[in-house]
Amino acid sequence: MTLPRTAAALSSRWEAINPKRAVVLAAVLSLLALSLAVPMRTYLSQQTEFDQVRASNAQLEQEVRDYEEKVAEQSDPAYIEAQARERLQFVMPGENALLMQYPVPPGKTDEEREAEKQAANPWYTNLWDSVSVPEKK
Repeated sequence: MTLPRTAAALSSRWEAINPKRAVVLAAVLSLLALSLAVPMRTYLSQQTEFDQVRASNAQLEQEVRDYEEKVAEQSDPAYIEAQARERLQFVMPGENALLMQYPVPPGKTDEEREAEKQAANPWYTNLWDSVSVPEKK
């Protein structure tokens, strides 16, 4: 019983709406939506840019900390001595310098280089080569 009254109430409301007012209301709402769309888009793009700058800043701060640690490490006398011994082959007075020279390993043959090259290829390249290139005898 309440359903017909509700339908009647809705139909009477639709009939009571003035078409000119509806057009004006729709125009105002669309103008409002358009005027808010641009600032909202700008806000969101600036927020994204801010997040990227914040991440970049955090990365740069980590790099600064790493470089500060490196500078502190390089001012350590034990580190300087170890680097002089390793890179420059320096020895302390009274020590005997011993330099080991290892023999040069033999060079690879053409077959070994070709096998390494083929092993580095993806499987489909090797499959295509096995079909398209004739076998060497």
